[in-house]
Amino acid sequence: MTALATVLDHIRSGRARSKPELQRATGLGRTIVVERVAQLLASGLVREGELGASTGGRAARELQINAEAGVLLVFYVNLKGVDVGITDLSGHLLHRQHAENDFASGPEPLVEWLIKTWDGQLSELGKTRTDVWGIGGGIPAHIDFASGTLIDSPSLPASWRGFPFRKHLSAPFGAPAWLDTDDNLLAVAELRTGNARDHENFIYVHADLALGCGIVTGGTLVRGAQGAAGNIGHIAAYGTDDALCRCGRRGCIEAVFGGEALVRKAVAAAESGESPALARQADIDLGAIGEAARLGDPFAIELSRAAGYNIGRILSATINVMNPALLIVGGRLLQTGTLFFAALREAILHHSLPFVTEGLTIQAVEHPQTAGLIGAANMVLDELFSPQELARWFAAGSPEITVPESVEVEHP
Repeated sequence: MTALATVLDHIRSGRARSKPELQRATGLGRTIVVERVAQLLASGLVREGELGASTGGRAARELQINAEAGVLLVFYVNLKGVDVGITDLSGHLLHRQHAENDFASGPEPLVEWLIKTWDGQLSELGKTRTDVWGIGGGIPAHIDFASGTLIDSPSLPASWRGFPFRKHLSAPFGAPAWLDTDDNLLAVAELRTGNARDHENFIYVHADLALGCGIVTGGTLVRGAQGAAGNIGHIAAYGTDDALCRCGRRGCIEAVFGGEALVRKAVAAAESGESPALARQADIDLGAIGEAARLGDPFAIELSRAAGYNIGRILSATINVMNPALLIVGGRLLQTGTLFFAALREAILHHSLPFVTEGLTIQAVEHPQTAGLIGAANMVLDELFSPQELARWFAAGSPEITVPESVEVEHP
């Protein structure tokens, strides 16, 4: 199945759209390419599209994924709420809905709501549960990727620990499910559809209410032994303050300079009169800090600068270890103003090894609200079309799995 997966991946990504292009891009022989393309066409997973450009002979029709062959159910949870949607097999979003989430009530109500919402979305699209090929989602937690179980999370109550998401999401739809951290899904979105499409070694920094990053090396996402790779938010911010972090320790960079910490400091400065510009704001959030900094408020300027510089200093150690070619910074901390990103970049260049940053590109991106869902869809597609998964389901025609007739949503 390795050759089949290779051919399918090149067609899906658009790196090759014809048999000659597949030969050149994959290094596979002509006979193998012809056979694998024939298999994919016969299965209905790939179809022929428009005529491609002629290279001297008769123009061939371009090969493309048959995106309408099935649908994917996707969700993305962060500290502000949950996005839920449906995509086709190209990862194109067909339906999206957002809602606030009460984390204190535990994971069971979320799963029940997801199932109900997906059923409604499927109905609106004229689809049924039998059209579902896979399920994927992201949560601000450490995930056992192999089992789809939540291991731990400093951001979520203890009632979430050990919850077997995969079992409860797969059962109603008879489809395989995968779960990953929210930061990793944003990295996957950048890898497959964003600024990192041409990069095999990059870091996506999610500078938001919490802090984390997704690390890609050799074109593969790094998850770590406990699903905790990229957990930069809980590195100690030495030389600052010893604010209590939600992980139970003190002085973590997230507790001092994460988005929630900055808003708390801004509210305190407004109430004490230290920041007249913030005191005039009706609602203080990260955008309000950025506006105050733009107006020249000294407190807001220093808060934005200090957050950027100290986060950049923490990142420099990760950059020295991983040696990426690209660093992408996204998330709501960018709303605090241009000084945040400038200070972050300054700290990285100052504290990282010079030869490591010599070829490093540092970019700030304002990713769309749908980025988490797009990342979830591409994670599912990466797994569904892997050699191991193709070997399991390709002969049957779709990745349906056998599940019990009913699974109660309960904490283990």
